[in-house]
Amino acid sequence: MSQSSVHEESPLEPLQQLERVLNVLNQMCIGFITICISYLTLRTGLEGTGLHVWLVTIGFSFFMAEGVMVHYGGNVLTNSYKRSTKTTIHWILMILGGGCGAAGALIKMIQNGFLLKSTHGILGLTAFILCLLAMSSGLAALCSMRVKKLITPLLNKAFHNFLGVACFVVALVTQYYGYQTGYFTNRAEADLQILMKCLTFISLLLSSFGPLKSLFIRVKTISKQL
Repeated sequence: MSQSSVHEESPLEPLQQLERVLNVLNQMCIGFITICISYLTLRTGLEGTGLHVWLVTIGFSFFMAEGVMVHYGGNVLTNSYKRSTKTTIHWILMILGGGCGAAGALIKMIQNGFLLKSTHGILGLTAFILCLLAMSSGLAALCSMRVKKLITPLLNKAFHNFLGVACFVVALVTQYYGYQTGYFTNRAEADLQILMKCLTFISLLLSSFGPLKSLFIRVKTISKQL
């Protein structure tokens, strides 16, 4: 191997290391959020609003956050797996995440009689709808070769990618506003509320990087084919 090729490859290594470090930081944020919310909700009992909070946190902030990062090259947990294994893990996590998140949102909507006036409630309803759409598009993406007469597999997967990112972003923004609701403010000190907001925002940014990178590549490929 020539020295020029070595110098061309070496600049990528620090970037890859940075991505892995940031991924470890993200995993720590996800873990802290999940453990903290689980502790608060399990301590007071999983019923009503408590069940809602626990389900949406487990669904969106844990399962879905891990699910959207499965194919990300900087993910230290799945980087060594084969693509087929990553795809299987992705589907399992997204089904669990979408199921728990949608169920948690539905519980609160039923509890409020579908009268959602707050920012948190409106965003929650939006996340619920996007979650159902993302899961439906995911099924279409899984069967992309069967529906290729209607839509190309690349376009279908790009659309699923977009819906998945949109659902995840709206869900975590909803979680952010959830820390301002009475349920959380009555159970957590102001410092913990600020910490949870910061960790959720960091997790949102770091978890979205991989899916957005993948979406950009697919959109770029589609634009070249037009």
